[in-house]
Amino acid sequence: MSFGWCVREKQLDLEKLGGLFQGMGPEILLVFGVMAAGVAIYWIILKYSAEKIATQHQLLAERFGLELDLPPARMRGFVRPEPTVYGKYRGREVSFSVPGKGFKNTRQIESLLKMELRDRSLTAQLVTTGLLGGLRQRDSGGQARWKSGDEAFDKAVDVRSNQGATLTDVLTAERRAWLASTLKHSKAMIYIGGGTIAYAKLGLIADDATRENFEAVVEFLCDLAEAIEV
Repeated sequence: MSFGWCVREKQLDLEKLGGLFQGMGPEILLVFGVMAAGVAIYWIILKYSAEKIATQHQLLAERFGLELDLPPARMRGFVRPEPTVYGKYRGREVSFSVPGKGFKNTRQIESLLKMELRDRSLTAQLVTTGLLGGLRQRDSGGQARWKSGDEAFDKAVDVRSNQGATLTDVLTAERRAWLASTLKHSKAMIYIGGGTIAYAKLGLIADDATRENFEAVVEFLCDLAEAIEV
C-alpha cells in the first residue's frame, strides 16, 4: 500500500468525522445551551437564597447587638458559606451558626444556637417524642428519662438528664408549656452540657418566621440559664 493511498484514506476519515460533527451541530448547541441555562438558573437561586439568609442573620445581629461574620462567596459565587452571628447578650456568650455537619455529627443541615451556661455539671437533652425524637435521642449517653409528672409535657417531650432534681426546680409549668409547644412545632432539640445550652433546628434561618422563632428561643434560654445558675 503506497504512502499516498494511506494519506488519502486518512483524509476521507477526517472528512466523514467532520461531516458527522457538522450534522450534529444544532443538537450539540442545544444541549450546551440548556446546560448553560441550567447553570445560570442554579447560580441565581444560590445568590437569592444566600441573600435571604444573610438578611435574616443581619437582623439577628442587630436585634441582640452581636457581630455578623459574612464570608465572601467562592468559585465565582457557586460556593457561598453560611454567615455566623456571635457575641454577648445578657452577659453570656451567644452564637448562631450552621455546622459543616449536622448537630451531633449527623448529615442533616441544622441551624444551631449556642449559649454559655456557667453551670457545667448539668447535662440534659430534650427532643419531641416519636420516631424523629427517638433517632435524635440516641446521643443522650444512656441517661435515664426524666418525667415531670405533667402528663401533657411528658407526652410531648422526651427528656434525658443526669440531674432530674434540677430540672424539677427550673422547668416550671409555664416553661414546660413553652417547651412542649415550641419543640413540637419546630421539630428542634435542646442539648445542655459542658457549659453550653444548644438549640438545633433542621433547616436554615431564611425567613422571618424562623428568625422570630430563634429570637424567642434566645430569651427563653437566657431565662432558663439564669434559673439553673441560681
